[in-house]
Amino acid sequence: MVHIPIVSRLSLSDYSSITLTFVILGIETCCRMVAFLIPGFILDALKAFLEKLFPWIVTNYISSKAPPLESAANVQEMLRFWNYPVQEHLVRTQDNYLLGIHRITHGREQISAKGVVPDPPEDIVKFLKKHGVPLAAETKEAHLERSKRSRRDQEENLEADLDTHPRRKSKKNDYIKPVVLLYHGFMMCSEVWLCNLDEERNLAFVLAEAGYDVWLGNARGNKYSLKHMFLKPHENKFWEFGMDELAMFDMPDTVDYILARTGAPSLVYIGFSQGTAQAFASLSINPSLNDKISLFIALAPATTPPGLDNGLVNSIVKAAPNVIYLLFGRKTPLTAALFWQNLLHPTAYAVVIDWAVKFLFGWNCTSMSRVQKAVSYQHLYSFTSVRILVHWFQIIRTQVFQMYDDVLPRVPYLSSTRSHCPHPFPTNQITTPIAIFYGGSDTLVDVKALLSDLPELVGIWEVPNYEHLDFLWADGLEKYVYPKILQLLESHSFNGHISSEEAKRQSIERMSSNGLNTYRREIRKLAYELEGLDSDIEQENEVYTDSTVDTPKEEEEQSLVSDESNDSTKKQQQQRRQPVDVQDQQQQQYGH
Repeated sequence: MVHIPIVSRLSLSDYSSITLTFVILGIETCCRMVAFLIPGFILDALKAFLEKLFPWIVTNYISSKAPPLESAANVQEMLRFWNYPVQEHLVRTQDNYLLGIHRITHGREQISAKGVVPDPPEDIVKFLKKHGVPLAAETKEAHLERSKRSRRDQEENLEADLDTHPRRKSKKNDYIKPVVLLYHGFMMCSEVWLCNLDEERNLAFVLAEAGYDVWLGNARGNKYSLKHMFLKPHENKFWEFGMDELAMFDMPDTVDYILARTGAPSLVYIGFSQGTAQAFASLSINPSLNDKISLFIALAPATTPPGLDNGLVNSIVKAAPNVIYLLFGRKTPLTAALFWQNLLHPTAYAVVIDWAVKFLFGWNCTSMSRVQKAVSYQHLYSFTSVRILVHWFQIIRTQVFQMYDDVLPRVPYLSSTRSHCPHPFPTNQITTPIAIFYGGSDTLVDVKALLSDLPELVGIWEVPNYEHLDFLWADGLEKYVYPKILQLLESHSFNGHISSEEAKRQSIERMSSNGLNTYRREIRKLAYELEGLDSDIEQENEVYTDSTVDTPKEEEEQSLVSDESNDSTKKQQQQRRQPVDVQDQQQQQYGH
């Protein structure tokens, strides 16, 4: 029997909605073709005429920071505009995708007569000092001094024995800073973290000035990760990935690369929207990953969205994958967005996006200024796979945060769970501490469903009137969200681990102690053989190992580290045992 996707048990209104969807897509395609055929000089003249006819389009736009940020082609240009250092790294996943990720190694600097000196923005300086957070320069100097002093003591005590040790010659960093990885949402890229016109509202800059080693992740398929070792983007097989692959490969491979590169024992993960979903999924199926992430902060977390605000789109959500693939193809969805983005003035394009999110999700986007939208929306869209879109529709339809269902239902638009059981992500098995921030007006977040699937949280905070995108670009982030994030980072940067500086010190001690003990055991064994003594070598080794002498200074340092570790562990256990009252926390934090 021929499989016909349109056959279903939908209502007449659902039939009408899907038919209307095809009509709208057809009209949009025709308009795009016509616009594509119009000569460029005519389009430029038309833009100039519309700007004169509607002057509000460019009012207060030219005099702001908007033009250079809006026109920036990539992360490098955006960070150069803000005068921050940037590195680009390539992560090769286990299934051979190449992910481009970005690193902000330290705060802003300037070149003066004294050389390169820190130059943090005044607004961020005031913000950090207000909340008692030391600046990156101060943190760096303190870490360097402690690291040099510790290394100098070790070298003076063991110089003679370590000169020939092969590991003694390996290159060591001066110090290791706490590492933070920021991850974007659905159909986005790392640029979304750098769009705010006010520097203190860019979370990446706040963290860099506070002394953190900031990394910006990118999922496979977007503009920075459009590469595979053996496949090309024009091939359908390149786009055969969903959130399962993001959870199994992209996230753990990115974390492993960053930890190997920095030498840090763990990192803090901050995700937005789908960036939280892939973290929930990855942590639930990768037990070892929980030891590498000391804290997971979820902004606008999305696991089981209750649905969309429009009946037309909800009809598509009910559709079988074949219908969705028929609408969007097998590669990447909504590629027309880039065409209209290049054609329209940024402010006019922002109006279109505002209408679209209002139509789809019911968002008003009133927490962002018009100029901010004009800049942010220019960096909103990036490529992803249609399969991820299908995966989200499956989750919305079943209301279960599950893996991609590869078995198509025999009857379109209906679930096939009677014939098989798609695997849900076991999120209740996550052991990494989790903190959640969500908006009171966010229609994509179902807090009750989310909490029912998670272990006990470090904290959960609601920001009244915030919608989904507000956690990236809204006014008030520096008041309502970032102070609490800094507090969480301060207490959980190396949760469950010793500090990076202490890890280095202990590594040097183990290296030197093991090499010295091995050398002395061999000499002692040779002496026993030459003298013909019948001694118990193993007993001697145990006695010598147990009697290794530490200087009073080293004993005091080890005692302090042990006490601090025990206090930190007890504090963490108490925090995780205490239930968090959302309203009480909200009133205390935001004064509502």
